[in-house]
Amino acid sequence: MTNRANVLRALAWAGFCLVASPMIGIAQEEPAMETDTLYVIDLEDGSTLYGYIISRGDDALSIRTVAGLNIELEAVLVRSTTEASGRVVDGEYWSEDPNNTRLFFAPSSRPVPNGACYVGTYMILLPFVGCGIGNRFTIAGGAPVLFGELQPFYIAPKLTLIQNESFGVAVGTIAFSNWGAGLWDEDDFETIGIAFGVATFGSDDKALTTGLGFGYAGSDFASDPVLMLGGEARLSRRVKLITENYFIPTGEAIGLVMGGVRLLASNFSGDVGMLGATGAGALACCIPVINFAYRFGGRR
Repeated sequence: MTNRANVLRALAWAGFCLVASPMIGIAQEEPAMETDTLYVIDLEDGSTLYGYIISRGDDALSIRTVAGLNIELEAVLVRSTTEASGRVVDGEYWSEDPNNTRLFFAPSSRPVPNGACYVGTYMILLPFVGCGIGNRFTIAGGAPVLFGELQPFYIAPKLTLIQNESFGVAVGTIAFSNWGAGLWDEDDFETIGIAFGVATFGSDDKALTTGLGFGYAGSDFASDPVLMLGGEARLSRRVKLITENYFIPTGEAIGLVMGGVRLLASNFSGDVGMLGATGAGALACCIPVINFAYRFGGRR
């Protein structure tokens, strides 16, 4: 009798396992994601979520956050979903540097994303604006606020010839002109500027940028180049180190040295640094460098 009872219990347990195991598997299975693309989800209350879309319908949006939580949102609560340009680090979303197309002043090889634009100021008194056209061309311009006038105006087109995750090359120019009444007599003033080429080695978080430029006035070009060496290193989600340095081989070699930090937000960046100059065996220090930029459009 005992053996019969043991056999029946064993058969009952085996039957339970056969029936229950598929149910257990279903309960533990994670819902499949609609895509492995990371999104920025802006809500109507002003908050922002970062995650992957599991499913979407007319009434609801299901997402998995970067922290691994599955959330279902009513569609009326969602303002927008935008493909993210940043990445996930230890369960935390790090947005792309919104101003990674330049160091303090010098350009990197990276283009402004197609359809994106930015506005900002150099040194408080030098407002500028720039936009990306296609995936290779960036056009920027601005003018210093001097004596209540926006003169001289400058324009800075840049063409990115090569750009991948770890290397890029770009060429361009920065050209100044009074284009009307300004600080110089129109009859005497020529367009002046610098034609340059830059190469960026590394990622958005850690990179080295080198540059070579020749100054010009009208159709006359300088015989000696200006050399630039700069770098960037991201320390955290919100902080990046920036350095930008120039060597100008004139009769007496002149060097300009800049270093500081960039504070990062989703679409905003602020640079705080110091500028020093060397030449003729002397060192001049220190001029504060304060820049701001806000990017809109494109990915976040």
